[in-house]
Formats: sequence, structure tokens, C-alpha cells
Amino acid sequence: MNDRTQYINYSAQVDECRYYRDQLWTAPELLRMTTRPINGTQKADVYSFAIILQEIMFRAEPYFIDMEPPQSMTRDCTFIIMCFSEM
Repeated sequence: MNDRTQYINYSAQVDECRYYRDQLWTAPELLRMTTRPINGTQKADVYSFAIILQEIMFRAEPYFIDMEPPQSMTRDCTFIIMCFSEM
């Protein structure tokens, strides 16, 4: 295998990894659709926002599971919800 073939294979793997990584914030109902709405849906936005909040709260990758949440989590969640409800 020459250098060009190795680069093409690596590039395809990186692109595939990036594609699936970007799907982590997509709501399951949108993933099941063959044709997705251009602007998404409000329910999908809420789902994505919840994933982002989890990342902020745990300071970890999406879908991180920790059996002992941080002590400040309730206070932080309340603060975030209050900030967004005032918008």
C-alpha cells in the first residue's frame, strides 16, 4: 500500500468518525427520518440543548454517566433554567 492509499483510507476514517460524532447531538426521531426538516424541530432542539447542558454540568463528553453527580449540580441547573426562562 502506498502513501496516497494510506492517506485516503485515513481520511475516510476521519470523515466517518466526524460524521457519527456530529450525530451525538441529533434527536433520535430526526435520525430515523430519511428526509429531515431543514430547520429541524422544536422537540429536537430541546433534545440537543439537554445534551449540551449535560456536557456543561459534568464537563464531559455527551452521554457521560456518573453515579455521583457534582454537589453543585442542583444549584447550577436551577441557575441555568432561570437564565433561559428570562429570555
